[in-house]
Amino acid sequence: MDNYKKLAKELIEDHITDTLSYNKDETRRQVLLDMQENGNEDVFGNMSGSRTCNTYEAQQFIDKSGAMWDDEILDMFNDLGEDYFTQTLKRGAETLDVVILELLSSQVISELLESTE
Repeated sequence: MDNYKKLAKELIEDHITDTLSYNKDETRRQVLLDMQENGNEDVFGNMSGSRTCNTYEAQQFIDKSGAMWDDEILDMFNDLGEDYFTQTLKRGAETLDVVILELLSSQVISELLESTE
C-alpha cells in the first residue's frame, strides 16, 4: 500500500501545484478541502479511466506495489461490496490502478491537511 500512497501523494501534490499556478486566490489547504468535498476525478485518471493510458505500465505498477496481495487494499474493496474487487479486476489493470488511488485518496488528503495545520 505504501507505493500507492506515495503515488497518490505525488499526484495530489501535482494537482495542487497546477491549480495554484492558474488560480492565485486559492491556498493549498483550499485545494485539498475542495478535493475532499468534491472529489478528484481529474487527479488519478483521464476520461477513459486510466492514469497511464497503458495497460502494461498499470500492470507493472500493480505488481511492483503488491496491491493484489495487500490486506489493507483488499479490505477497502471489501468495504464497497463483496464482489467489488472482482468486478474492478475484470475491467482491467488500468481501471484497478485508478480505483486503488481513488480509494486511498481520502486518507492521503487527510494526512496532507493535517500537515498544513
